[in-house]
Amino acid sequence: MGMEIPEPRLGASKERLDELKNTKGRLSRLIGEARQSGHNADELIEELKQVSCETKQLQKQLKQNLNDAHHVKKWSPGIIDIPPAIAQKPSCGAIRIERCVSDNLSAVEAYLAEHPAASIWHRPAVSNFIEHTYGHNTRYLCALDTGRNVVGVLPLVQLNSRLFGNFLVAMPYFNYGGVLADNREIALNLIAQAGQWRQEIRAKHLELRFCQDNELGLPQKTDKVGFWLSLPDKIDDLWHSFQPKVRAQIRRGQREMTELTIGGPELLDEFYRVFSVNMRDLGTPVYGKDFFSNLLKALEGQAWLVVARIDGRAVGCAFLTGYCERMEIPWASTLRKFNHTSINMSMYWKILEFAVAQRYSVFDFGRCSLDAGTYRFKQQWGAQPVKLYWDYVLPKGSKLPALNPDNPKFRLMIAIWQRLPVRLTNLLGPHIVKGLP
Repeated sequence: MGMEIPEPRLGASKERLDELKNTKGRLSRLIGEARQSGHNADELIEELKQVSCETKQLQKQLKQNLNDAHHVKKWSPGIIDIPPAIAQKPSCGAIRIERCVSDNLSAVEAYLAEHPAASIWHRPAVSNFIEHTYGHNTRYLCALDTGRNVVGVLPLVQLNSRLFGNFLVAMPYFNYGGVLADNREIALNLIAQAGQWRQEIRAKHLELRFCQDNELGLPQKTDKVGFWLSLPDKIDDLWHSFQPKVRAQIRRGQREMTELTIGGPELLDEFYRVFSVNMRDLGTPVYGKDFFSNLLKALEGQAWLVVARIDGRAVGCAFLTGYCERMEIPWASTLRKFNHTSINMSMYWKILEFAVAQRYSVFDFGRCSLDAGTYRFKQQWGAQPVKLYWDYVLPKGSKLPALNPDNPKFRLMIAIWQRLPVRLTNLLGPHIVKGLP
């Protein structure tokens, strides 16, 4: 008693698959009954083999159909075009370089809001925050055309310490802040004015931080990289874009993490407890709590604290900023003893959910070195590496600065710092870190 096996069709239905499964069950019972009664079950066994063969073919075809359909609809992160800091707009007559004053703050903010390469760190409020928090000298240079329209900006901060030296940065502590201008001529005028101030205060160099090569003919450092991830409209699309291993790690962290809160100053104590311990463990001097408190005030409505907890205890934290279309995470930490829980993966996933809900189109994972473990961590999310270009104005014959943890003269200091009590590093750290860019 044979059965004809039809060729598997592309539109094979789940109903047919269910029918075949029922037939397999019926035949298996009949075979069992035949054997118990001593009857020949060869025909039934042959029929079962044919049904099993068709079942496997249909299952394979259905799986392929589902994969094909998912492949067509599946969202994947697009390539992000890095906007130029220096545009190619025509000049409008003579350009004047002036220090930004309160009278033209609104014009500067309007210029930044329209400039595609502007970051939150270009805002005058950030320069004021640095001056207020650390007492550094700052200058916010504006380029104005004949109609006194803002056509370029350059925020500057002087860092001057016995330990690290005297230099200018645009901008220290953050990843961006170099010159923004309508064209190359305006940019060079702003840099020339900054160079003049450098000479007046006898600073060793001027550092300009960009995420593109503006071909200014200046000495450069290119050993750092950022990671930007384009975001979809729906969080499910982002989830399905991840590799299975990433999703598995997130789920593991979700089983461990009992609570995550995104808020403001009310989370500062928990945030700082986690952050300061992690910085000590890394051998890095920590910012003071007032640094983050003042920054939250300066960026009100554009900055958030994140705290991840396990059984009520804060074990992960992050600081977020949002400006125009981009959300950035300049700082994030987890306690080392909880790294095995994948709490950092679940925390980042909740942060990405928040970014999508807030309608940001790009998530900036922050900077790292090319050979660092954090490079691989950020890359696994599907983020796009963005090469960072730090340009320098130096006295003739001077070498590029070497203020980084890989510098041999800092290795001993780092090793000692990692062994100090957290209370002591929290006391000493803010006095040291304010001189580091």
